[in-house]
Amino acid sequence: MKNTTHMGLGRRVFAMLPVRLQPVHLTIFMIIVLGTVLALANSTFLSAYNINTILSFGAILMIVALGQMFVILIGGIDLSVGGVISFVSVLFVLLVGEVGYFAFPICLFAGVMFGLINGLILTIVKIPSFIATLGTGGIITSLAYLVSPRSISASPSDYGYFELIDGKILGMSNSFYIGVATFLTLGAFLRFSITGRNIYYIGSNIRMSWMSGTDIVRNRCIAFMISGGCAAIVGIIISSIRYGGDPVVGTPYVLNSIAAVVVGGTALTGGSGGIVNVLFGALFLSLLDNGLNVVGVDQYFQQALLGAMIVFGVAVTFDRSKTPIIK
Repeated sequence: MKNTTHMGLGRRVFAMLPVRLQPVHLTIFMIIVLGTVLALANSTFLSAYNINTILSFGAILMIVALGQMFVILIGGIDLSVGGVISFVSVLFVLLVGEVGYFAFPICLFAGVMFGLINGLILTIVKIPSFIATLGTGGIITSLAYLVSPRSISASPSDYGYFELIDGKILGMSNSFYIGVATFLTLGAFLRFSITGRNIYYIGSNIRMSWMSGTDIVRNRCIAFMISGGCAAIVGIIISSIRYGGDPVVGTPYVLNSIAAVVVGGTALTGGSGGIVNVLFGALFLSLLDNGLNVVGVDQYFQQALLGAMIVFGVAVTFDRSKTPIIK
């Protein structure tokens, strides 16, 4: 019989079932139950407008969560995504009037470079990712305040650039299609590239990965660069939707991105999970956020519920064999 002593709570339960189930199956079940309850509670919940809203918000959350997932798969965590989103949101608004379409690649490059800095601090300076990204996140947020100490609005003459992201195709927001493109691109990278496989190996057993010749520094840096790039994409999307930038707009996405990853069934200990988990985790949180707002649940209670979801997700997926002593 399979030893389940050190498995997460959910993994022990799933191991005892006659049918092989994964944590993501529980997330899908919760989506179905929550969607049914909310549809019965409010007749407008299944309206075309509300469905579009859920999918659009879910796509934005999924993008930043996909980047977060790469870092978590290697056994790290990125707390700087909120700062990157905020910084890019104000930088994009300021640049687009000066350099036009070049603002898009410049902002993406900035996000990737922030990710590279995080990766180098982790691998070269050897500071835990929690502390490293907590520090860099604060620095990047301060830079956002230095660029613009308050919310800024785009010039009407620049609206055409923002409408590229804020527009719609076939009734769906362009942010939804950007989310689909990001999902497919990163999914192919994770599944078919050597780096994608190495990211799983490092998260599963970093010592064995190093002994087998895997470039730990390179692959960890790539994971953080992807996270920074995804955060930059979200910063551009948010500023385009709002037609303006805000130096604190990215703050909620730190907790939300982690929640989407762990609720979807990706283990915080690394090496387990994937993009499909993040897809359903982001969809569940988008559904939950929208549904609670529709039925009029207090915002503070929503934050408490989000925290409970993270604790539950970690309890289900946490692999205690990698961390025999919980600190």
